[in-house]
Amino acid sequence: MLTSRHHEILKRVVQVHIEDGEPVGSKTVCERSGLGVSSATVRNAMMELEEMGLLTQPHPSAGRVPTDLGLRYYVDSLLELVSVSSEEQERILQACGQGNEELESVLARVSPLLATLTGSACLVRTPDLRHMLLRRVELIKLASRSGQERVLALLISTTGQLRSRVIFLQSALSQEKLNQFSLFLTRQLEGMTLLEVRERLQRELEQSEEEYRLLCSQLLASVSGLSMGGDLIVNGRMNLFQSFAELSRIREMLAVLEEKKGLLAVLDRCLDLQGVRLFIGSEAEWNQRGCVVVAAPFQSGEGSYPGTLGVLGPTRMDYAHVIPLIGFTTQVLSTLFAEGVPTGAAQGMVVNRFDAGEDGE
Repeated sequence: MLTSRHHEILKRVVQVHIEDGEPVGSKTVCERSGLGVSSATVRNAMMELEEMGLLTQPHPSAGRVPTDLGLRYYVDSLLELVSVSSEEQERILQACGQGNEELESVLARVSPLLATLTGSACLVRTPDLRHMLLRRVELIKLASRSGQERVLALLISTTGQLRSRVIFLQSALSQEKLNQFSLFLTRQLEGMTLLEVRERLQRELEQSEEEYRLLCSQLLASVSGLSMGGDLIVNGRMNLFQSFAELSRIREMLAVLEEKKGLLAVLDRCLDLQGVRLFIGSEAEWNQRGCVVVAAPFQSGEGSYPGTLGVLGPTRMDYAHVIPLIGFTTQVLSTLFAEGVPTGAAQGMVVNRFDAGEDGE
């Protein structure tokens, strides 16, 4: 059983190791712990923590570093989170915008920002479009080009997200006729997912008049061309060169990013959870020592968590800073895209939670 002395010593070992990246000796812990005990007493306690599997000694003459189990205990029981600074809040809110644009555009700004703020590689598991519910269809006549009639097809989701495609027709249709088709399609397709839209358009091809059938055929081709599955966006790969000292470790992490499968599996594990989650070393799918993924899901407004935002970095990550950053950002994203509220209102809804030092668990 861990005593209060064990707690304090483990906490100091982890904090010093995060700051310096080196094994921590008993003398250093004695100087920084404020326990008022001798170096020998601290050394004995560190040996006990090693026997419990919470610390390890890389070399006989070296100090000790936390194990994955020790880091897990530290994060779950000893970590004291810090508040997201007002400057960081403002930068994140500006990157998130007002929630009136496509989510992909917002994520393209948020991801590199988080890579900068955390000094890690930022990971985004983009939403699966199969969750997107259609609100309406709009067809807009464009100027013909090279003798081809062009129509802009807009698919607008219940959260205001937009998918647009240019479709080509063999014969010209007036804007009035396109408006009629838009209204009819909206009545037929409203509230459906994109998979259901594809199925319905396929049925329309089998029982509609020729003019409408040709339009549905082109629209079906456009919808089928949309990537349905979520993708992985990575920003800040170069941060790994600063985070990991050994070239072999950098190569391993770059291989993990390139292969993607393990990362996607970890990020997908967050989809059915709430709050910020950590996958430390062996807890991750690829079972790599010395690395951690900190991630949280974000909501798109259909009552689920179709996307995940996180960072990949060394286990000597500044958890007290990174966890609130991930939590704050995903809360802003969820608030904006679920409710469409202005940025200022979103700030008021999420700042209090993370100023209080909560990690969203």
